[in-house]
Amino acid sequence: MANSKKQRTFISFEIDPEIREAFSQQLKSEGKTVSAVLKQFVEDYLKSAEKPQELADVIKRLEEVEKKVGIENTRLVGESVA
Repeated sequence: MANSKKQRTFISFEIDPEIREAFSQQLKSEGKTVSAVLKQFVEDYLKSAEKPQELADVIKRLEEVEKKVGIENTRLVGESVA
């Protein structure tokens, strides 16, 4: 029989009591839980870590397009002079 429960792990970290209390109050006022907010933070953080590579890919493609446009522009300018 397969175990249908998700495997979970826990993360613990130190935080000043005043910050923990302020965080708890903010969560309470928004009707959110610590787990939900921190899980979302981790997911967003991981997604943002992917963006630099995506940006590097976009820049590389843009440079290739600029090079091709420059070559084409040089060809067209050369034809118009002739």
